[in-house]
Amino acid sequence: MDNVELSDAIADLAGLVGRVEETGERVCVTDGGEPTSVLLPAAELAELEHFAQRTHGGVRPRPGPGPGPGQPFGPDPQGPYIRYVHADGRRMTFVRDRVVVAELRSAAEIDWLEDRARTARQGYMPPKQAAAFEEFLARQGPVGDGVAWIAGSWRCQQPFTKLEFVKGPTAEDVALAYGADARDIADGLLLHQVEEQDAREGTDDLTRVLAFGEENGWTWLGYHDFDHAFSRPLDPPPAQQITLGATMAKAIYAFSYFEDGVYQNPFPVEDGAEDRRDMYELIWYTPGEAPFAPEAPLSFLNLHLRIAEKAGNWTDNIALFFEGLERAFGLALPRDAITSGNVRCARPARR
Repeated sequence: MDNVELSDAIADLAGLVGRVEETGERVCVTDGGEPTSVLLPAAELAELEHFAQRTHGGVRPRPGPGPGPGQPFGPDPQGPYIRYVHADGRRMTFVRDRVVVAELRSAAEIDWLEDRARTARQGYMPPKQAAAFEEFLARQGPVGDGVAWIAGSWRCQQPFTKLEFVKGPTAEDVALAYGADARDIADGLLLHQVEEQDAREGTDDLTRVLAFGEENGWTWLGYHDFDHAFSRPLDPPPAQQITLGATMAKAIYAFSYFEDGVYQNPFPVEDGAEDRRDMYELIWYTPGEAPFAPEAPLSFLNLHLRIAEKAGNWTDNIALFFEGLERAFGLALPRDAITSGNVRCARPARR
């Protein structure tokens, strides 16, 4: 990127814009050697804006252009170009033959845009590359114990009828938000302690506790929802939330997936049936058939299920579906800790 002093830039602004249009390279305008603004191709600025607006958060606000010297109203001819000065008097747009060719922005604003755009670009892939990478990821085995191992006992409502996975908040925060007792969480109550107390005292607290932990960046929750003690929505909604519910008596095994509180897997309906959108029943999944339409938000799960089927690790349909979730989302549950009761838990908060 070439540097041009402000006085030289003012003297031959049209020539400077022509250089940017011809070479596609930026020009940095300096004042006393210090960068003040950047003249860059309009297409490059559009790309920076495109990616920068897809980056959320951050503590540094977008720099303002600062007060400008003021410019006459209306289009300003600059050789073969027309200059349009923005209301702040500093940002400028250059047009030739009704086509925008270059933009002038402050150096601070360009630095801010590049910083945010860099973050978004790191997660971007063209469609073909994204599809190939998705298939590569799908072929990777589960990290840790996965979740397919629990499918059989879960189907029989053991050790939990509800399994939930939440992305974002910590396990303790989710447990508290679900209505778990803060003292139990602070004390580090373990599942086997509740089981041992039930055996000693003839109680049935094991069916009224919320077990929880963290695996692979997800908070996992396991509980029975017999009295709806822990059925509470999170506010604000987490980035991702997966719910698996087993109702053995009615042979209902449900799967729901939300992103930022938005339901992602539409409820399949028969002709004439009311359009419900509350869950997806796992008994609808048939190996060899894609459960989600190509245009559905969860269509990417089809690939993970197909690869799970080819792997041949499980014959039970629900275990196969669980393995598909392992591959798609990286879900895992600590097998030894859960089966031995060495996982944290909490009873409902006292009212």
